[in-house]
Amino acid sequence: MKTNILALTISIFMAGILLLSCGEKSKKDAENVKTDVKELGKDLKKGAKNTGEEIKIVITEEWDKFKTISENTINSTEKEIKNLRERITKANKNEREKLNKELDKLEERNLILKDKLAVRTKNFKDNLIAFNENAKENQKQFEREFKHDMETLKKALKDLFKDNVN
Repeated sequence: MKTNILALTISIFMAGILLLSCGEKSKKDAENVKTDVKELGKDLKKGAKNTGEEIKIVITEEWDKFKTISENTINSTEKEIKNLRERITKANKNEREKLNKELDKLEERNLILKDKLAVRTKNFKDNLIAFNENAKENQKQFEREFKHDMETLKKALKDLFKDNVN
């Protein structure tokens, strides 16, 4: 009976040692996982920051190109308006008043587009534009709308004398 009690005690003691050693291993694994998760979180933040910077660089480069083209277009439109004003002076009085009113409206639209471009440029310079996943699509949408407005204005300027003066 003493041997049975001794064998039972030794078995319980060995089982306890096994359980304790497994518990320490689990704690070490848990700490390693926790450390890995923290490092992964840092890596993700760094990656997100790098992606945001890449998006900013791409959008800024595209904006600079678009801005230059748009400014040139606006300047050529201003020259065309000036030339049309000179042509209007040669028209008769009734036509001149009508053409001047229409040209004033078109000139106002050109100024609005110029202001729109200036505001967007100021936002870029002041870093007021959020450079995230949607930024690229927002930029493309702005460019599409602006180009459409410019094309409409150019067409209206070309058609100004079509209907009114022979």
